[in-house]
Amino acid sequence: NPSAVARALATIKTMRERNLAQRARELGESMLGSLRTLQRDVAIIGDVRGRGAMIAFELVQPGTKNPNAAAAKSIVNYCNQQGVIALSCGTFGNVIRLLPPLVITDEQLADGMGVLAAAVRAAN
Repeated sequence: NPSAVARALATIKTMRERNLAQRARELGESMLGSLRTLQRDVAIIGDVRGRGAMIAFELVQPGTKNPNAAAAKSIVNYCNQQGVIALSCGTFGNVIRLLPPLVITDEQLADGMGVLAAAVRAAN
């Protein structure tokens, strides 16, 4: 379909012009760094993982590797009440997945990560 091809080419052009692949790497590095720092301060973050701008962290019962779905639910509710959209996922509902838009500003990302950190600390 020529119309679909034109849209796809326009999308690729925009991705190149805005260097969105590099932006995804930058966002990922920033979020991973923030979450790993937070992980050292709280007992409920088990694993932190991701690639590019898609990052996830597992919530566990302190001192174990047992899933902590209640903490995930608490964090999601806190974030949503503060205007930050958060979703839990994973087989046991104990994973928070982050995937901000690639055009998010550094200030917006910092604000969102601040709300997330406060939510994690409150759930700890």
